Amino acid sequence: MDLTKLTSGEFDRFRTFIYGETGIRLADGKITLLSNRIRRRLRELDIESFEEYYNLLTQKKLEGELEHFIDAVTTNETHFFRTGGHFDWFIDSFLPTIRTEASEKKRDKSLRIWSAACSSGEELYTLAICVDESRHQFAGWKISLLGSDISETMISAARKGVFPNRSLDQTTDERRSRYFAQLQNDAGWSIRSRLIDMCEFKRHNLLDPMPNEPFDCIFIRNVFIYFDKKSKEVAVQNLIQALAPGGFLVVGPADGIYDLLGDLNKKTIFLYQKPY
Repeated sequence: MDLTKLTSGEFDRFRTFIYGETGIRLADGKITLLSNRIRRRLRELDIESFEEYYNLLTQKKLEGELEHFIDAVTTNETHFFRTGGHFDWFIDSFLPTIRTEASEKKRDKSLRIWSAACSSGEELYTLAICVDESRHQFAGWKISLLGSDISETMISAARKGVFPNRSLDQTTDERRSRYFAQLQNDAGWSIRSRLIDMCEFKRHNLLDPMPNEPFDCIFIRNVFIYFDKKSKEVAVQNLIQALAPGGFLVVGPADGIYDLLGDLNKKTIFLYQKPY
């Protein structure tokens, strides 16, 4: 099968479809990247042309293919303790404040955390490690740790809890030995089962409201660089709605959503709090 690059017309049709399904707007310069990723699907499915694949995809004549397509065209790159200052705040400020509020009867002993667009789960498991390191201080608490992503493949990978060596580049040796087991032949690391048991993962599109109970803290980092303004507005409003009063939103430095956060109070360049 000799497949050339997408034509400009085919590229426009595919990226319009991607935008409608995910809110991600592909720039003009992504035509080669998109061509390469779609070409893999054509070869796996033995489809002869981009046009044929587009028609089958948009007419939903390939069962389950939409999820495979989204997996193929979305970017998934992350690692444990990425941007360590965010987790320093979580350990040194957020968790102690939550405990103090509970001891003063200002809140019940429950904690709800959401890692939105969590990819293969490194961010949520990092948060689980942070909570576990204070587990004795949270004895008797009801703790919920949720990770979501639009990619079912990433969610499945997150649930397995197996990671390549590069994912742990910023993880200390002490944490590696305590929370991970090395695979044979230096093939990567598996996270301890108790952390897997602490975490829940589900497929979710940021353009849709999150139906769960409000969260005390939401991590959403380095995701909105792929969204246009309209999609950002919808997704950000869904995030704000999902925050409990007094809850915190942790964002990435390149997300460009600061003018969309409405009444949220800016604490630092990466941290915003919803009014009580």
